[in-house]
Amino acid sequence: MLQFFKRLFSQPATTAQADTTEPLSDADILRAYFSPPAEAIDALVDLVRLVAAPLEDTEATRLVARARSGEAPGDSIAGHLQYALYDPDEATSRTLSLFVDWKAHDEIEWQAAEILETLGIGASWKWTREPAQRCVAVGLLDFDGWLRPHGYQLLFLDTGCDDYFAFPIHAARLEAAQDCIHRARLPVEQADAFRVSQQVEP
Repeated sequence: MLQFFKRLFSQPATTAQADTTEPLSDADILRAYFSPPAEAIDALVDLVRLVAAPLEDTEATRLVARARSGEAPGDSIAGHLQYALYDPDEATSRTLSLFVDWKAHDEIEWQAAEILETLGIGASWKWTREPAQRCVAVGLLDFDGWLRPHGYQLLFLDTGCDDYFAFPIHAARLEAAQDCIHRARLPVEQADAFRVSQQVEP
């Protein structure tokens, strides 16, 4: 027994190795564990390319880059789409989305005008309803119906907030866009589903 304790206490103390691993930042954690999966981002990028078809290559490439990066680490897939198609700081009148607070139905006309300019549609959309009948959901659906003879329709993104976000897609690209939406698992509706979810009478 004495020999055992001699051997035990004669062993050199093991020196713990210093942990040189850099701790993860909050951004790293969000990016690693809360960002959309790569396949969802790829599908989103395909969708943005379809939506951005009316734009020049340089501008479309910029939107694709925004779709991939998102605004901040950990953004949802819906947040990536919104960030790609809506840039309030961009000094250009070319836009591909309507982003309207739920009370601001008076903003639909000027945002619609910018979209029509981007799409190369010379006509203009105006409210045809009396002021008492106006709300954002109704205005977006009216604009959607007006767009259809021009070859486009609106798709509606559920932002999870009390504002509205919609973007145009050409009829010839709608089926491909729907496939991208399904693969990306985006909360995006067409007009009929949006009408039901917003409880708007036909």
